[in-house]
Amino acid sequence: MRKYKYIWLPTLLFIYFLFMTFHFGLDLLRAGENMRFWATVGAETIVIVALIFFLKKKERLRKEREDDIANNQNDSNDLR
Repeated sequence: MRKYKYIWLPTLLFIYFLFMTFHFGLDLLRAGENMRFWATVGAETIVIVALIFFLKKKERLRKEREDDIANNQNDSNDLR
């Protein structure tokens, strides 16, 4: 499950975002607070997209570190 954290975590946040948008956002629009609604939608979208990129980078670095450790162990075994 950890391997695909960059997929399931933003997906859960996006589902939560949609729920909150429909639950509270419609009230904001009815009250005439259009700017507040769209600013919130924009900010949440930016946070979710940034989370995807950061988690992908973290996963890539973890994979490189594991490969490097495996290569170093193989190199040390070859020297014996």
